[in-house]
Amino acid sequence: MNERTIRRRTFLWGTSLSAGAATVAGLARRAAAQQKMTQAAAKYQNQPKGQQRCEICVNFQPPNQCTIVAGPISPKGWCQFFTAKENAQ
Repeated sequence: MNERTIRRRTFLWGTSLSAGAATVAGLARRAAAQQKMTQAAAKYQNQPKGQQRCEICVNFQPPNQCTIVAGPISPKGWCQFFTAKENAQ
């Protein structure tokens, strides 16, 4: 084996690892997006339930997203998965 063969193998091995990592990352993002539940399944509503509202929930992602519920949501909305942030008011 010569130095050129070793460098080629190292290059090919490195590019296959990079491609594999990119594929895994893409699949993870797609899986996370697919795991969101519909607004109907989460019993989402556009108004708060008492003091409970999306904007003070740990799952809320400003300006209008949720880690659990699919689609745009209102900061003043509510769903059955509401979990208040620590010190939320």
